[in-house]
Formats: sequence, structure tokens, C-alpha cells
Amino acid sequence: MSSSLDPLHVCEAAARAGGRVLQEWVGRFKATSKGPRDLVTEADHASQAEVRRILLEAFPAHGFVGEEGEGGRPPLPPGVPGHSGSGTRWIVDPLDGTTNYVHGFPAYCVSIALAEGDDIVVATIYDPLRDECFTARRGGGARLNGEAIAAAPVTAPADAVAAVSFPAHVTPDSPAVADFLAVLPHAHSIRRTGSTALNLAYLACGRLHAFWVRRICCWDAAAGILIAREAGCAVGPFRGGPATIPLDDPALIAASSGRLYDEFREILR
Repeated sequence: MSSSLDPLHVCEAAARAGGRVLQEWVGRFKATSKGPRDLVTEADHASQAEVRRILLEAFPAHGFVGEEGEGGRPPLPPGVPGHSGSGTRWIVDPLDGTTNYVHGFPAYCVSIALAEGDDIVVATIYDPLRDECFTARRGGGARLNGEAIAAAPVTAPADAVAAVSFPAHVTPDSPAVADFLAVLPHAHSIRRTGSTALNLAYLACGRLHAFWVRRICCWDAAAGILIAREAGCAVGPFRGGPATIPLDDPALIAASSGRLYDEFREILR
């Protein structure tokens, strides 16, 4: 790692550059399908190319894992060893919320994290529509546009606005539906934004109070995990207490307090 460059500053610059690319493509992209209800556009690829250029020009020895693959190769699915890469590498979603972007729904962002193994070092989530930039450094707290943020002091599910991410294809008997129905009578309300990264960023600044997802890609969650934790959230797996999340398969529960995390973990057993 270059001693003259701050990884967090480079991370933020790359996220903002990716966001500018997304806005330049608005109104002139074509959407294609990667799978059932899973869209991709030229904007995804253009944003990832610009983010990759900035990151690897600054840190050429680092690895790179992006949602749109590398060198023409598609990425591995979550749960497969090597899905999140290895060593010191950047984990990038150049457009989290592609379906929202395609349909003009204002909930999408660029998400970038630098990881060493399963430990996340720095992270940025940038929403180009609201010009909101969430950042975190391991051990250094979380910020929104440079100002410190903290999770809301919510401890009871009845007071919690929760969010959930569903997989691209959901059937009536899906575990994701069972989870939703289990939480529904306990939470104050439930939201589905279509962006895991924004869910975790909003948890970090108090707009949401809980979030869960059983099947997600590393690039959707890596940056948000660090930002939420540095804002004081409890983030962990479905079994056991808050702990390191394996980035190859980052299923997680996140909540604005340890007590609320325990409550949601019990509901989602």
C-alpha cells in the first residue's frame, strides 16, 4: 500500500467518480438481463471501469472484485469459496439498485470497500442523487458528508423500522417470505428499498433500525457492514452474537443496538 495515499480518500474519490458516471448515463442506457429479475446496464459497466481505474492506479498491488466481473469473467455466486476474492482487495458494486436506476426510482448508489481477508478496512457508499457520501475507517467511526453519524438508540422491535433484501427470484414458499412474515407482527414497519448498501447506510445514520438478509453478494454488503459497525450498530450472522461476517457468504442481521440484534435473531431463528 502506498504510504503517500490515504485509502479512504481514494475510496471516496472513486465512489464519487462512479456516481458521476451513473448520472451521465441516465436516459441513454439499455438494460439487459443477467438472470430472472436481475438487470444490468451499460452504466453498471462504465461505472465499474472508472472505479477500477481510480483504485488500481492508486494501489496497483491490490486485488479487485466487482459485481460485473473481471476480464470478461462473471463473478462467483455467494457461498462459493473465492466469491469475495482473497488477500487485500477492493470489493465494488458500481451500481447497487440497478432495477431502481432503470425505472427512475431514487434509491441506488455506488458501494466500495477495501478488505483484508474478512476484515474491512475502509468503506464508502455514495448516493449520487442525494449527494450523500457515507464513509468509515476501521476503528475511526462513520460519517455522512464528513459529519459523524451514529445509530438510533432503538432496543425494541415494536419501535423499529426494519428493512429486508429479497433475492431476485422469490416464490411463495421461499424462506425469505417466511422471514418477512415472522418479522411483520413484531416490527413497527418493514421497508424494501432495493439496495442493501443503502439499507446499511441508513441503519448507520438512524433512518432504519434493523436489517436482515440471508443471501447476498459481498459487493452489496461489504461497505455497509463497516459503516454500520462504525456507527455503533450490532452486525452479525444468524447464529451467535455479533461477529466477523464471512465475505464469501455474507448473510447477516444488523440492528441499531445489541439488544435489538438479539431480538431480531430470536424472531428469525
